[in-house]
Parts: sequence; structure tokens; C-alpha cells
Amino acid sequence: MHGSTRHGRRQHDRLAAPGRRHSDARLPVAEQRRVLCVGSQEHTRLLHAYLFEEVGYVVYAAADEEQAVAFSKRLLPDVVVLEMDGAAALSVYTRLASEPSTFDIPVVVLTPSMDSALARQARALGAVPMLSDIADVEGFVGAVDALVVATCRAQRALKRRLLDLQELARFNPPDADAQTAVRRLIDRLQVAVLAVDEQGHCVAASQGASALTGYSRPELLAASVFQLGLSSEFVSYEGWLQFLAHRHYASTTTIATRDGEPIRVHAVALAKLMPGFHVAALALA
Repeated sequence: MHGSTRHGRRQHDRLAAPGRRHSDARLPVAEQRRVLCVGSQEHTRLLHAYLFEEVGYVVYAAADEEQAVAFSKRLLPDVVVLEMDGAAALSVYTRLASEPSTFDIPVVVLTPSMDSALARQARALGAVPMLSDIADVEGFVGAVDALVVATCRAQRALKRRLLDLQELARFNPPDADAQTAVRRLIDRLQVAVLAVDEQGHCVAASQGASALTGYSRPELLAASVFQLGLSSEFVSYEGWLQFLAHRHYASTTTIATRDGEPIRVHAVALAKLMPGFHVAALALA
């Protein structure tokens, strides 16, 4: 009996605590949906965590405004669900909307009435008000799902992968061993990721990059981005210099596969992940 009680308490603490859920210790697949549930009331976070986890979401929790903004910038969830007082909820939305990395994340503001001042203000700003009475669980989760489907999840998935690589680089000294570790990680990724040196030569290519472009990994590693069809819009020499100067690139563009077929892709690139080591992630648009 006591063992069962202790297990139940641990389960409750795991679900309600802010931050990464214990069940998310394993890396989720790239397509798995992410939700950040924000609220000062522990029982509310717990309830929402159960609802979204049951339909396949990776669930994160935040207890206040600062956590909500910090977690959103690091985790890039597919949707943020806020149950907070009006001023705090609107402040979270405004801060997320002003950040380049989070401005496109849909934000749900839970409200007791669709005619409330909070609902009207949230709607005017661009957030999505929804009723906080979730007796209609299927309707509530379905409405959140519709928001997720309507947004550019592929672009956020690419940003997440680059954030993961940045974090790995940050905790390693900028030497040859660290570059080797990052290259080995990239080689295993299912997301299309390329790493290039200062001259644009490919030094790492993921399984996903080979599948997307039609080039084998040896072919990618034997070439530069200027020789590949990737240069159609994505890279020119002048553009390359601008990229190195600005350190970041994000756009929808056209590349050519090995067979010469043009395809539209979302492209996100980061210069100087490590000295002389730059990365780009691609996904079909």
C-alpha cells in the first residue's frame, strides 16, 4: 500500500513539475507534436499534460511568464497553451510574438468566456482564445491540433535541430575532437543536415540529406555546395559571404536533386557553429 502511494506521488510530481517531462528523456521523432502548457496552478498543468500526452504530444510545463518565454525559445513547441491571469497571458504572447525564433508559434489563451475582455484582447493581438472549461475534451484538443497543422512545423523542426547542435557545440571545446563528435551526430540524423567548412566543402551529411537530395553521402562529402544543385537559389558565392557575415539564414528556396529535379525546401543555416564549421538543415516545403 505504501509503495503504491509513493509511486502515485512520483507520477503526480513528474507530470505537474515545470520543465521537460520524464517520459521525454528519450528523443522524440522529428514529426512528434510539442505543446508547452503554462499556468501557475499545478492541478491545471497536470490536467493539460494528461490530455495532450494521451493524443501523442510531447508535453512541457512552465509555471510563470519567465519560464514560458525561456522554454519556448529553447524548445520551440508547436503550440503554447496559457492559463494565466489576463495581464500575464498577454505579456507572454507579446514577448513570444516579438522574438524571431518564436513569433510564428500559435498561442492559445484560455478564458472563462469568449466574450471576456481577455478573449477580446487576445484575439486583437493575434492569440487564439479558447474556453477554459474543457468538458469537451475532444473539441478542445481538436481545436489545438487544427492550429498546429496550420502552421509551419517543418521550419520549427529545423530550428530545433540547429539548437540541439548549438547546445552540443556549446558544451564542448572548439577543437577537432568536438567537430568529430558533431559530424558523427549529423551522420545519424534523419533530418536533412549538412555541415560545411569555410570554403563551402561538405564535411558532414546526414542520412536525411542524402535522401532529400538524391546524392549519396560519399558524393556529398566529395563536393562543395557551389558544385551541387543546392546552389540554384540557396547559395551563390556572394550570398555565401553575406551568410558568413550575418551568421544566419532562413528562407524557403529551390534546390536541385541529383537527377536535376527542382524541389522547394525550407532552409535554415547557422554560420560558425564552431570555428570554420557551418551547418544547414533542409525540409520539403
